[in-house]
Amino acid sequence: MNPMRPETPTRARRLQAGVTALELAIVTAIGATLVAAAAPDFSGFVANAQLRSASENLRSGLRLAQIEAIKRQAPVELVLTDDEPGSASVRPASDGRNWVIRAPSPGGGYELLQSLAGAAQTPRVRVEADRSVFAFDPFGRLRADSYGNAAPSGDLRVDLADRDARGRPLRVVVRPTGSSLNCDPGARGGDPFGCS
Repeated sequence: MNPMRPETPTRARRLQAGVTALELAIVTAIGATLVAAAAPDFSGFVANAQLRSASENLRSGLRLAQIEAIKRQAPVELVLTDDEPGSASVRPASDGRNWVIRAPSPGGGYELLQSLAGAAQTPRVRVEADRSVFAFDPFGRLRADSYGNAAPSGDLRVDLADRDARGRPLRVVVRPTGSSLNCDPGARGGDPFGCS
């Protein structure tokens, strides 16, 4: 104890609970900067995810139509359309994002086997196809369709691209044998995911 200095009472220090306004402002600013920096990358990620989803859904639909044709021993068609896919009677569109799988009905017309509203599931995807109807014969091969298109002699393409050109374009190739594959039309030579 120092005799020259009077004794001052000591206070117990209280522990701080929570965060200060300054700390909160700094964390918010850093978080906003990170979100702003990641936004373009996230947009590209969403575009690529929707393109992959659309191509896989289309390939699954093509495979299902092929299997149904073999199982039924009758022609089955997958029709690309912009119409609501709840009916077998749809207008074909080579840029259609929805599709229906249908088979001729014994009483006339078509029976709806399955449909997909691709426009709702993958709204960013643009479609451009060589044809709008893919018809399979009882052996699972592509055949002439109900709209008068002859059986293809070569591969048919369905190109899928992002409407804002942020994602990597994909292509579904449908062979005359009925098999299909996904590929990247922009891939360089030697790339296993390339279309060539």
